[in-house]
Amino acid sequence: MKFELACTEEVTLKSSSHIQRWLTGILVGLPVLVCVVAGPSWTWWLLASLAISIGLWELHGLIFQEPLQAKWRVFSFASGLLLPCSAHIWGLIGLNVALFVSFLGALCLMMISSPTDRDGINRISLLSFGLIYLPYCLSFVLLIGQEHQGRFWILFLLVVIVAGDAGAYHTGVQIGRHKLYQAVSPKKTVEGAIGGLFFSVFVGTVIGLIFLRNVPLLRFSLFSLAVAVTGQGGDLIESMIKRIYGKKDSSGLLPGHGGLLDRLDSLIFAFPVLWALLQWSHE
Repeated sequence: MKFELACTEEVTLKSSSHIQRWLTGILVGLPVLVCVVAGPSWTWWLLASLAISIGLWELHGLIFQEPLQAKWRVFSFASGLLLPCSAHIWGLIGLNVALFVSFLGALCLMMISSPTDRDGINRISLLSFGLIYLPYCLSFVLLIGQEHQGRFWILFLLVVIVAGDAGAYHTGVQIGRHKLYQAVSPKKTVEGAIGGLFFSVFVGTVIGLIFLRNVPLLRFSLFSLAVAVTGQGGDLIESMIKRIYGKKDSSGLLPGHGGLLDRLDSLIFAFPVLWALLQWSHE
């Protein structure tokens, strides 16, 4: 009887958690979908800036053992907002210049406020890592939006990533046996990863066949595969960062999902990769 009650409680908890994940996903995903489909370009910048700000807050909580001083927090968030703003206005050149200015600004701030602080270089190294990892990489969504049919390509990427996540989860649950990379993410399996790639390529190719028939079908398959592989890699990298610092989730901001960073991990490197592929296909 106790065993049956325990099993029933476990199933109920899993069902409740699954419903919670879906509700949170809809509440977060719907505004994003509206902005991408119908919103003006400045709403993309606003959305990217909000995601970057929250992501940096979560990342600071992961990688810094002690709270940052106010001056460094202000610097980090100001730099984090400068990057997407520059990308939105001046494109790739603006984004790269903003990254250089941010790095130089960090060194100048250290020179002015604490030139003999032995921990200063380590702090700047972590802050620079954060700026490249989040604001720089995520700002490529704004560069994709400036491309011909940019809205379509952003939606394409989001659908491919979501299809891959769903495919990997359900394949892993059903037939997953061999661990993919237990030292970083114990629950992921080789079978789940392969299933995720299959679903991503299938869905991405079908979308291309339906909406952009003038683009070669093989290109959609290759783009889908590249985005899916990069997405899975980004997921593993974020898991590695959390494991290094002994954290299960980046925060508890999103019920059933952890933190926003836990939802962005598959997108962080996928945006630059898709942008690069689009540049290559234009040549």
